[in-house]
Amino acid sequence: MVSIKGLSGESLNGFMDSGTEVTGELRFRDTFRLDGKLKGKIFSEKTLIIGETAQVEADIDCGIVSIKGTVTGQVQGREKIELLAGAKVYGRLSSPRLVIEEGAFFQGECDMRGANKGSVVPLPGSGRAASESR
Repeated sequence: MVSIKGLSGESLNGFMDSGTEVTGELRFRDTFRLDGKLKGKIFSEKTLIIGETAQVEADIDCGIVSIKGTVTGQVQGREKIELLAGAKVYGRLSSPRLVIEEGAFFQGECDMRGANKGSVVPLPGSGRAASESR
């Protein structure tokens, strides 16, 4: 059995190499590394690693999303989103924890309220509050 390692050394249970193109829906159970092209939707409770050669145009909903490639779309990281050096991300990020390394590029919107959806959040510098449903 060959053991493939992810960006941070964890074992992978799935891998899509560069040169592979998929349109559709990807679902996986543990850690999955994507280095090819994917257009569609990605779902998992666990970790998605988007490698430096990956080109992803998708709505992503995973536990942890670690990005080093190019992503366009909505990214939901239930635990954390990491934009690593070299990443190019265009879209909307939503996660309670966000890490952006120097050398990563992000253009879009970010919501870090995470589990507090629907709660009242103070508006910066205004002293008043606004609800989630703005």
